[in-house]
Amino acid sequence: MVAVLALAAISTSWRGHRATRLAANGVRAQFAGDEGVALQLDEWPADSLAALPPGATISTRLTTAVGDSVRVRITRTHPLAAWLTADVALEPRGTPGLVRRHVTRVVSLEPPALPVVGALTAIAAVYGQDPTTIDGRDFADGSDACGALRDTLSLVPVASSALRASGGGTWTTLPASQTLADTAAVRATFEQAWLSLRARSPVRVSDSTPQLLTASRGWHALLLDGPVVTVRAPSEWRGLLAVNGDLVVSGRLDVEGVVVVRGHLDVRGAALRIRGALIVASLGHPSVQLGDQTALRYDRCAVQLALATIAVPRAQPFSRWYSPLH
Repeated sequence: MVAVLALAAISTSWRGHRATRLAANGVRAQFAGDEGVALQLDEWPADSLAALPPGATISTRLTTAVGDSVRVRITRTHPLAAWLTADVALEPRGTPGLVRRHVTRVVSLEPPALPVVGALTAIAAVYGQDPTTIDGRDFADGSDACGALRDTLSLVPVASSALRASGGGTWTTLPASQTLADTAAVRATFEQAWLSLRARSPVRVSDSTPQLLTASRGWHALLLDGPVVTVRAPSEWRGLLAVNGDLVVSGRLDVEGVVVVRGHLDVRGAALRIRGALIVASLGHPSVQLGDQTALRYDRCAVQLALATIAVPRAQPFSRWYSPLH
């Protein structure tokens, strides 16, 4: 009887010790998953993620400060949102078997707060002539990057200080417009967003040589920096195209995404085609001159995918779910 009682006491003690070790190993695995998520957020792969369509996944393996290996996956569920998961499988110390932990977070991506008020947003007066077309209706079709069943949200075609026909030309049916006053507050809002855009975008210094743009796989950001930037035909771009200076288009330029010009824009005599949005801060210039071959159609998906190229994880608490797997 004494031997049986002693054996029972030893067994109970062993089970208690094993439970304590399992709990400790579980906490260690949980900390490893959290650290893996933090490491991935600290080195957010904006370029790699932007090059992938919604639904695609990036997978990588990271090592924590104490040497634990963590498998991290980023699944793009929306142009400006991602599903971040971290999986840990550790060899327990002092107990047999594996300890697993699965950490999941929904990450919202925050781009610079550029003023996308209409299909064309201009801190200036806008001039155009027949057959200039600006359409603020957002609709999905078979060629839509986010799929034909995505949500849509239309905007006013033009937001500017004024909308008129070009001198010597006629604009039979002016698109609907919203007045955007050129005030110090409006300029300050744009400049604040521009500082973030400039800091996050790859920069190509432009001289007098005309630039040729070629759209590659995925969505990308590019900032052309020069007093006067000339883009020659045939050029096309997919993503965010920013210009720090006056933009001159020679021939045809096709863009799917967002074009931001911090300077003067005059595309009379050129063919400018944009599916997404156009933002012009014509600071120091009284007007934006559109040509009779300008065609702009607002596309919410293209705008979001373009802005995602310079978006970073939002600086706020994340929702978190724990799914311990033993």
